[in-house]
Amino acid sequence: MSKGLEHCYACEVQECRKGMLGKIKPYAFTEFARRYTEDFLLDCLSRNKKMGIVYHREGILGDYDDFDDVEELIQYIKEGKR
Repeated sequence: MSKGLEHCYACEVQECRKGMLGKIKPYAFTEFARRYTEDFLLDCLSRNKKMGIVYHREGILGDYDDFDDVEELIQYIKEGKR
């Protein structure tokens, strides 16, 4: 926000873990958009939802929260399978 950017993925700082990016899910989603574009991220999320992958299942937790590794989560977003 202090840089006047609309999205964290637009920032040139790699591996930033400030604020919400300290959590794996927001960080992985940001990194995914940085690598592959926001449109591709949204396409993947839409496809995954149709396949039954849930963003919020219990409160704020869902299928994207059961990861300890950023790269594994990025692959899950991209492929829709573990």
